[in-house]
Amino acid sequence: MKSWHQSSTSSSEPQGPETTTFTAGYSRYFVPPAFELVAEPTINLFANTTAAPAITQDTTSKAERDHYFDVGASQIILPGLKVGVDAYYKLANNLIDEGQFGAPILLTPVNYHHGIVKGVEALLSYEVGDWSFYGNFAASKVLGKEITSSQFSFAPDELAFIAGHYIHLDHDQTYTYSAGVKYRVSTTRTLFSTDLAAGSGLRATSPGRSPKGTSLPSYQQVNLSVVQPIETGLDKGLELRFDLLNVFDQVYQIRNGSGVGVGNPQLGLRRTFLAGLTQRF
Repeated sequence: MKSWHQSSTSSSEPQGPETTTFTAGYSRYFVPPAFELVAEPTINLFANTTAAPAITQDTTSKAERDHYFDVGASQIILPGLKVGVDAYYKLANNLIDEGQFGAPILLTPVNYHHGIVKGVEALLSYEVGDWSFYGNFAASKVLGKEITSSQFSFAPDELAFIAGHYIHLDHDQTYTYSAGVKYRVSTTRTLFSTDLAAGSGLRATSPGRSPKGTSLPSYQQVNLSVVQPIETGLDKGLELRFDLLNVFDQVYQIRNGSGVGVGNPQLGLRRTFLAGLTQRF
């Protein structure tokens, strides 16, 4: 892998602390598929049976090669208040994706001959006293064109359409955002926190639309947690933790089983209570 990274800083007060940071970089990546998921072809064993696929081509998965570009900036506006933005763009050859084809939850690596991954991320954080606040927002798009491996996993019409059109990958979510608040009690060191995680929904296929041409409804999930350190005299002491996930018991689908490489629907985690004990060394 060849890469370079260059940054510069500037400040309105030359003798004061650095408040502005710019970054830019380029990387060249070589990414092989997960070897444990690459299986030997067995299509011929199903010839003349009801399990025989409509497509019999099964090209072996290839390694992905990428050109990756990144540029960003961050700014300290006030003491404790920081904002930042970062944009990225990836051009991929033999873009690797993993799909669940059929009922068993077994993943199969698939290559798209051409791939484009692009997006922008923004952050805001503020720390004052025992309080900490943060917010993140991301917009992204992941596209692939022309299936070049594991072709037997696709229907003939899907394979023909993808050969000439870019489609969204199943894990592509246009908008993702999160926010949170933390407060630490100075006397007992108890940490209280709450966070929000939300998104615009993963990709899906509707009748009459192109593969993964639409998306599922948006979703939101609120979580709470309490962490209590306990001094025991043993190394760094104990830490008790209690988490309440999906406080409002929101019901939402992560996937609905439609699209390319999505065999079964999946639901988000319902309201969940977790407790933990950690000994730190």
